[in-house]
Parts: sequence; C-alpha cells; structure tokens
Amino acid sequence: MTGTDDRNASALEPQRPVGFDEIRGPVVRQVGQLMAAAAMTAPKSGGQLLAAGAACFLETVLVDDPATLGRLAAWMRARGKERREAIWFRDAVAAEALDGVLFVGLVNPYPPNYDCGACGYATCAEFLHATKTLREESAGLEFAAPTCTLRAADLGVAVGSAARTAALHCVDCRCQTRIAVAARKLGVVQADLAVALSLSLTHKAVTFDRRMPEVDFDALDPPGTGTLPVGVPGAVRGGGARNRQQPRQPTARPPRRSPSRQAGR
Repeated sequence: MTGTDDRNASALEPQRPVGFDEIRGPVVRQVGQLMAAAAMTAPKSGGQLLAAGAACFLETVLVDDPATLGRLAAWMRARGKERREAIWFRDAVAAEALDGVLFVGLVNPYPPNYDCGACGYATCAEFLHATKTLREESAGLEFAAPTCTLRAADLGVAVGSAARTAALHCVDCRCQTRIAVAARKLGVVQADLAVALSLSLTHKAVTFDRRMPEVDFDALDPPGTGTLPVGVPGAVRGGGARNRQQPRQPTARPPRRSPSRQAGR
C-alpha cells in the first residue's frame, strides 16, 4: 500500500470522541498564549525607544499547572493571616480552582522621556532621581514603586487587550492583583507591578459570586511572607474583607489648634 493509500485509509477510520475535559486544558493554554501576544503587541508609550532597541518593559507569564497554582494559594493564605483580611483566603480558594492564569507586568519600567509631569515631577530624569531611594525601600512591599504614570497606563492597555482576547474566545477571565502579588513574591514573575488574568473554562466562572469566608486569624500559624504592610489586630472594617494596615512610619499630622485659639480667630 502506498503512502497516499495509508493516509486515505486513516481518514476513513472512525475518530475517537474527544470529551470536554480533554480540550479544557489545551484550549486555556492556547487562548492564554494568544492573550500574551495581545498584551505584548498592545500600544505603548515611547514606541520609538523600543524601535531603537530599548529593552521591553512588559512581561507575560502563563501558569496552568495545579502545583504552581497551589503554591500561590498557600502564599495568599499566609498573606491573608498577616494582613488579617479574609479576601486573601477567598482568592486562594479561587486560585486552586482555576484552569490557568496569565500574569502581565512591568519589569524595570523606564519612563518614555515625555517629560509629561503626570508623576508630579517636571522631567522623567527628575522622577528617577527623586524616587530612587523610595524604590529601593519598597522591596519589602507587595509591589515595587513608584511607577511611571504612563507605564502604569501601558500596563492597563496591555491587560485590556489580553482580557478582550479571552472574551473573544469565550474563556472566563477576571483581572486580579492578590494572586499577582503571590506570583511576584514567589519568583513566578519578575515584574515590579503586575496584574493577573485568571482563566477558567467551566459552566460557571469560578472567580465570580464568591462568598467571603469566615476566618479566625489568631488560630492560624502559617509561615510569614516577609511582606509589608501587616494588619492592625482588632481594627476590622468592611466586614473583615479588608482591614486597616500598620504604616511603616507614623503619619505626620499638623498640630491641632486649641479651642481658645480657634475662638480668637
């Protein structure tokens, strides 16, 4: 039998049915890759710098293995304990149910040299000089900052392009930050600032309509994450979802005027 006959015979053989569970993973991975492409080709400020050979400041990382998603969930629970916020535990449960997550972030996001003043400084050079120490001191925070305002806008455009690509392919997607913090702190991404696009291919999106869990923070003893800020014990607000955090330095407040001085004005 010739090679052509072999191909014809193979085409006539009945094909094995492919169930939804088999296509679920490959579809999420393929769409995630298309989302990464959409994020990378999204318009950016200072495109001429990139055309001239400047390093790309945008990072995309796709995670779809349960082991890594489990590590991210465990870190979020530890962080939720530190911040005394139930919302981290809620997002940890969602992370374990995801089919994948695309991280889009900024790595060493140099300004585009527009000298636009949106950051509060007259020039990009002045911004970099004035914030150098602050950026170094932000290493222990969830994200490194300050970030050029236009680069933050670039990140938003990239995330929007990626989310649109997910919508076009009917893959449930939600933009999140807490799982992006976990990815940054665990070294999954190198970005200074990142957004996570959580992906699920299920009959009901796993990142929507989630109840806030009841958490006894004092009964938990996970390892510390070494991240600031941490929550103020007993200072609960927002039903326990979010809580007041301890500042690194006391906030300076102007002295209050005495009632007698105020009356004499």
